[in-house]
Amino acid sequence: RMIFPLLWLLASAASPTIQSPEEMAGVLQDVQQLGISLANRNLSAIQKVLMAVAASNATNSTADNVLHGVDEIVNETLEPAVERDFSVAQDEISGFHELFLKCEEDQLSAFNHSVLDQKKIVHFAEEHLICRQHQVLLLDANLSCTTLLQAAKTVEDAKCALYERSRTVPEASVVCQAQAHEAPEAYHERKIKELEDSLAQLLTRRRDCEEAKVQAQMQSERCEKARQDLANGHKACDEKQLMVDSTVCALQTRMGVDCSAYDSCRKQAMASFMQANESVKMTEAELKATWTMLKQVRCMINGAKERSPLKVALCSKQRNFSVAHLIINYSTVPPFAPCQSLAEPPGSPQYMTALYGHMPPRAPASPCEASCCNLQVVR
Repeated sequence: RMIFPLLWLLASAASPTIQSPEEMAGVLQDVQQLGISLANRNLSAIQKVLMAVAASNATNSTADNVLHGVDEIVNETLEPAVERDFSVAQDEISGFHELFLKCEEDQLSAFNHSVLDQKKIVHFAEEHLICRQHQVLLLDANLSCTTLLQAAKTVEDAKCALYERSRTVPEASVVCQAQAHEAPEAYHERKIKELEDSLAQLLTRRRDCEEAKVQAQMQSERCEKARQDLANGHKACDEKQLMVDSTVCALQTRMGVDCSAYDSCRKQAMASFMQANESVKMTEAELKATWTMLKQVRCMINGAKERSPLKVALCSKQRNFSVAHLIINYSTVPPFAPCQSLAEPPGSPQYMTALYGHMPPRAPASPCEASCCNLQVVR
């Protein structure tokens, strides 16, 4: 470290006095070195210089020039530097509020995306409910068709059985049995008429049998279509349910990712905040100590101007200077926002009851087949 001639002089003098213009000129030349002592908070060195000035009886302008130089350093350099450093420290600690705010803004954005996903789930769930209600109508149509098919089969069996019985030719009579007073020609005409009527009845019953078969076949085809419609309807409803469950799984994944990102953001912000907090606390203490020292220097300058070594000595011990304007306003840490999560794990009984408990009893929801539901079953 450089030791300046003036400090050696003051340190070696029992009762420092400066009488000659040459000695005062030496003090004046050491003003720049005095600035270094101020920057290094070397209060004892500053005190010695000012004590030397205060102890002198010089009335010329040399001593006043020395005091003016010291005052200028304090006023124009050191005090503004303290205030500037305070402003920097305050801005640094205040800036961390923005860092935490960024985490909260990201969390809010994630929440808004979650709300949109939940609206999608509500929309898909409504479509699924309508589909299950339509499935009930298809069930009713299938049951009705089955009942009509059974009736058509019964009619077919009855009419065709009657036709089969009518096809049996009765055995011919060996003896012709004419009615009383019936002429042979009348007898034969009657028998021909009976035969024609029997043939006409047979043809009618055959036609009725064939029509019954056609009606039964048509009804069977209608029932087959009804069964296919029911199967397709059930499949469509399962696909709509899968859309609901898959969207819930995607929401659950997004919530987990968003929660991890928010937790990481908060931890990084907190680590930086705590580190900066400690650093700024040290800076605050240093600035207050520097400000107190500068006020002591100002007080000692006044004592030197009055040529009072006693006042200079007393000022060097004074500590009750206000540093209220150097109190850092530390930012408070925003509360930790809770992460979003699903109330019921997808695929669980609670989930199925909450989401699908209001389905029609005859068309309940199928077991959850989405990826996260399968994981739930495994667990």
